[in-house]
Amino acid sequence: MQQSSTKDFDWLSEVNKTVTHSLITTFGLDFLLLEDKKGGDVDTVHNVRNGVWASEKEKNNYDSQDKYSKEVSKKYHSDKNYIDRGRKDNKQQDSGGIKDIYTGKNLKSHQKRQLDHVISAHEIHDDAGRVLAGVDGVKIANEDSNFVSTAAYINVKKSDKPVEVFINELPSMIDNKKTSIAKDKRKLDSMPNNIPEQRDNKRKLEDKIRKEQAHVSALESIDKQAMLKADKKARQDYDKEIGLAYYSSSKFLKGSATAAASKGALMGARQAVGLVLAEIWFELKEAIPSIYKKNKDSFDFGDFWDDVKNTLSGILERVKLRFKDVMKTFKDSFIGGVLASISTTLLNIVFTSSKLVGKLIRESWNNLVQAMKLVFFNPQKLEFGDLMREVTRIILASVSTIIGVAINQKLATILTIPFGTEIAAFISALFIGLFTVGTGYFLDHNPIMKKIWRFLNSLKGKYAATLEFMKEANAEIDQYVTELARIEFNLDANELQTLCDSLALSSSEFEKSIVLKNEIKRRNIELPYEMGNSESTKSWLKAKFNSKK
Repeated sequence: MQQSSTKDFDWLSEVNKTVTHSLITTFGLDFLLLEDKKGGDVDTVHNVRNGVWASEKEKNNYDSQDKYSKEVSKKYHSDKNYIDRGRKDNKQQDSGGIKDIYTGKNLKSHQKRQLDHVISAHEIHDDAGRVLAGVDGVKIANEDSNFVSTAAYINVKKSDKPVEVFINELPSMIDNKKTSIAKDKRKLDSMPNNIPEQRDNKRKLEDKIRKEQAHVSALESIDKQAMLKADKKARQDYDKEIGLAYYSSSKFLKGSATAAASKGALMGARQAVGLVLAEIWFELKEAIPSIYKKNKDSFDFGDFWDDVKNTLSGILERVKLRFKDVMKTFKDSFIGGVLASISTTLLNIVFTSSKLVGKLIRESWNNLVQAMKLVFFNPQKLEFGDLMREVTRIILASVSTIIGVAINQKLATILTIPFGTEIAAFISALFIGLFTVGTGYFLDHNPIMKKIWRFLNSLKGKYAATLEFMKEANAEIDQYVTELARIEFNLDANELQTLCDSLALSSSEFEKSIVLKNEIKRRNIELPYEMGNSESTKSWLKAKFNSKK
């Protein structure tokens, strides 16, 4: 039997169908209907910060904002919250000192202090993520979570640099300062000290060296870990506010919904049109030999064209009969496209996806929807083993498509010859066809896989058999009770009413069984089991079950 099924398997036909379908959908209509973008179809904070925009409108909005300048800087540093915080820190410093978060030391009243934006005003103003979210830069830059009081010189040297950049440059800053000090000391040693002007110049250089040494001490006093910790906290609060503002906005939700619906519709159209075109081609391919045979001896264009029209008309009628299948394909692919779009958008919140990743996600969801539909609904009522086999077949088909798409992308960059794109598409589709049909054949005909499916079916079969037996036993009991109710008890109307009332007033199945048991005993009715005896009932049920086998 196995040899027969193996011999009857039409490899050529199956590969032909799969390759044709792949050429039409994955490598044909896909390029016409769908365009995969780097970063997906919806702008995310992460992507725009890396220069990847999904919308030209949002990009133009960012490009058109005022560049950071002295005038813009003045707005950030004259904000009421900035001034109020500076005054508050001044009072605290005058009353006993204030802690410098960057060094961990206390700033005394005589020491110069400045209020630093941990994330600089310049960086916040130029942040594409903030512009995308529509958050006021001046307001968010001057929140308390972004303020740190520090030594004036540290703030001057940090300027508008990000903390990580400043810390990376810190060793070279210190080295340059020390080199400059050493050079000045050598110069100081060689300076004459004879006349007042020379002594004045020497004092000026000594003052410069002392200031430079104080600057080196200030830079060396920086606690790098504390500074990074302050930066991390400030950025977490900043990013949280930006993310909440954007991802809860109607702009993002509307954009995501529009992109998902569009992708779903295009995926549905791709698969549905692909199914129709594939069916037309298969039917036409079968009809062409007979048309040729009919017209080869005495060719008449009118007769030939009538044959072609009749054939196409018949094909279209057969395609119409498959309208439900076409709509089902559209619906499944629409859902797959929607889920693929949502997945791609969520993915790009964390990192930027490439065009290839976007396409792979689409192709994966297209098959996963079918697999989930099988698992959760099992429309064909397949047994457990058969269900697992079909789900595995769909997953492997998805894997073959993913690999085929990756192969196509690679070949397209290598085959830069004429018709290179078409050759790449054919080779990729051929791989998908061979892999899909080969794995399908393996799942259906491999002896080991057959044993696995039978084993899984048997597991499901035991539960199904037990359930079926209980249903049959319950049906027989119901039938027996019905027949019992029809037995003539030779009761008058009052006695029958009394029995009905007794059953109606019983509050539990146990009480009803007592009423029935007494009535059966009083009427000498013979039962195939002893009522109230569970062992007797089980024996009767077991005998009935065995008789059904």
